[in-house]
Amino acid sequence: MPLSGGGVHPIAYVQAERLAQLLQAPGLAAAVQAQAPDGSLYRQLQAALQQYRITAAAGDWPKVPTGPTLRPGERGARVAALRARLVAEGEPALASSPDAARFDPTYFDPTLAEAVKRFQQRAGLAADAAVGRQTVDALNVGPAQRLAQIRVNLERLRWVAQDMQGDHLMIDLTGYHADLYLDAQLAWSSKVIVGKPTRETPALLDSVQHLVLNPKWVVPPTILREDVIPGVVRNPDYLVSHRMRVVDRSGQAVDPQQIDWENARRSGFPYMIVQNSGADGSLGRIKFSLANPYSIYLHDTNARSLFRRDTRALSSGCVRLEKPQELAVLLLDDAERWSPEALEKALATGKTRTVPVAREIPVLLHYATAGLDAEGRVQFRPDIYGRDAAVQAALDVASH
Repeated sequence: MPLSGGGVHPIAYVQAERLAQLLQAPGLAAAVQAQAPDGSLYRQLQAALQQYRITAAAGDWPKVPTGPTLRPGERGARVAALRARLVAEGEPALASSPDAARFDPTYFDPTLAEAVKRFQQRAGLAADAAVGRQTVDALNVGPAQRLAQIRVNLERLRWVAQDMQGDHLMIDLTGYHADLYLDAQLAWSSKVIVGKPTRETPALLDSVQHLVLNPKWVVPPTILREDVIPGVVRNPDYLVSHRMRVVDRSGQAVDPQQIDWENARRSGFPYMIVQNSGADGSLGRIKFSLANPYSIYLHDTNARSLFRRDTRALSSGCVRLEKPQELAVLLLDDAERWSPEALEKALATGKTRTVPVAREIPVLLHYATAGLDAEGRVQFRPDIYGRDAAVQAALDVASH
């Protein structure tokens, strides 16, 4: 990949060094092993793979019938089925009680409630002991399916292993979490909100190009077509209530009352809709501009209460950050000019301003349905975008 002036692209050196390492390996097996990701998640998934191979060979787990949400204190046949399912996965303490004469397998007792919470934590669900539809669906995923899920996620890790080395910002899409690593240390972490299933956030490798303080928001085509125009049709005051204005391609204001909004849904919309900057705007007070062709970026949000939810696939595709100002200070990397106080002062002016970052950090938006929880244990997550099947199909073809 030559550069102008006869230089060689840095990636070429990395690839050449990797090839040299392969050629120097004592054998094919050693050469392949040397290329495997070297991280705790990869090693723990490998260990889980061996465990689930043994478990899957022993047969499926009992199923839990669907029905109303089960809660601690209730009794019934579905409670007994729930208990049998968790015992089959390795909760032997549930099989009986110290007071065996009074033990009732159909009673949702405190011991069962704690076991349900542990399961929900392993399944990436809210650990509240309430056994609703999502928990029942996760309980009814058998060991063979979990085995396939682990294979899929080991494959995904092999794709991005090199990108997880050195300084990088990891956006865990299904874990709804972001971590910034600088100098091999965790420097910042935050909850995130990602795209809803109908507006998926793509998996990609990018980098922060610059920050925009007090950003204005140019409504993207999908949101314009599916949200804003229908909103104006239903409510003529929609634009005013959302602090939006209509402009033409040269930036000149257009009177919204002169627009045929009903027809705009069918024949296209020749204008742009802009939301003015402000803490109550959709982008909040900071935008982290990326370089991808999908118009995906990171930003603050005016809907901060959503971070209290356990499942946070709620945006229109971009990634909302719970703690954007802390990240901004780290990327600006200038303690004198951009201390937390200086950043807050610049934001308080309300003026839109573009600021270059001092550290251009790789940003990895990673999709994984198996990861690690806060205690470093393997955790399965819901396949929120339905992406596992395609990877599993490709792996099955490759193994035959």
